[in-house]
Amino acid sequence: MHLSQTRLHLCAAATHDPMDPRTFSGLSAHLFRQLIRSGASVAPLQTRSVRISDALNGALDFRPLLRAQRPRVRSQWQWSYATSLEQSARATEAASELAVDAVLQVGTQVNIEHPTAIRACITDATVIQSVRAGEASVSQSSRVAEAMAWQGAVFRSMDVIFTLSEWAARSVIEDYGIAPERVVVSGAGANLEAPPPRRTEHPMILFVGWDWERKGGPAILDAFRVARQSIPDLELAIVGCTPVADEPGVTVIGPLDRRDPDAYAQLQALYGRATMFALCSRFDAFPNVLLEAQWSGVPVVAYDEASRPEAVIDGTTGFLVPRTEPMELAAAIHALASNPERAAAMGAAAHDHVASRFTWPIVADRILTTLDAIRDARRTRSSAVA
Repeated sequence: MHLSQTRLHLCAAATHDPMDPRTFSGLSAHLFRQLIRSGASVAPLQTRSVRISDALNGALDFRPLLRAQRPRVRSQWQWSYATSLEQSARATEAASELAVDAVLQVGTQVNIEHPTAIRACITDATVIQSVRAGEASVSQSSRVAEAMAWQGAVFRSMDVIFTLSEWAARSVIEDYGIAPERVVVSGAGANLEAPPPRRTEHPMILFVGWDWERKGGPAILDAFRVARQSIPDLELAIVGCTPVADEPGVTVIGPLDRRDPDAYAQLQALYGRATMFALCSRFDAFPNVLLEAQWSGVPVVAYDEASRPEAVIDGTTGFLVPRTEPMELAAAIHALASNPERAAAMGAAAHDHVASRFTWPIVADRILTTLDAIRDARRTRSSAVA
């Protein structure tokens, strides 16, 4: 296959369809679409294939069928070293047919080999970080040691490892012994297009998350109740899930499918109305909603841990509070709800912060510049040998 004058030819690999906005919470689709706009060509590759033989060997949990839901992939199968080897072999066979300059895979559950291409991966966190935080799908599996060993092998085979944060990069370097020069912090972009118009009427907290418990909804609701005692018109809007929260000031909106133009417009309108955005996850490697909120001019209230200090500037674009101090969470909400001028100023700073550091064009340029440099260095070495 002849390579045209495109800046870079990429194999875009992800567990599910790399161009589907549901894959990796939209990161995959936004990243690869921007890489195309920035001059790359992209050949998508879905790396997880569950065959009949896999199902017979325990790959799927069929119990969700009783609730009219699709079967789930079992964590015991997903995190098995043997599974990763088999899935990698299938992905490698597919990738070998592609004439590309680089293979860029989202995540590390496979290890795609290619006879000529640069090998790169992008990750939001390491398995070790997930286990330390008690992230369920890994830490509750008996395959933890296998998952760590597999990820280490993938990292060692890569020409470059992109991470969404300095926090993740430190773990790649310190926990897995990867040379710092092979690790590049690419960052991420907000998964919204243009910022919505600001139309704040009453002080409102916006929560967006598909899992109420895991995303810290109960702690936010408790803090809302405390703050509302002195700010009776304070509201809380809940998007993405449907918890039982039938009380004054709380509106449960539920899931909004971003692929539906009307639902997407409703989500943007909520960002436009919000005084603040709150997210207090048990574990979130790099929650894109924090970027979305700030891009929309909304200050953020979140826990001071993991990658949050990189995404949110405490006291400038929002407030970062200790997980162990629930009254500080309530105080941060009260501070923004009771002072609309301050909230507006912090929201403006939040937008500028994201616009200067966390947009997909910036991320794509970092990635393409890095891959260009590796390709040029290879060509220089080849010329010298010849």
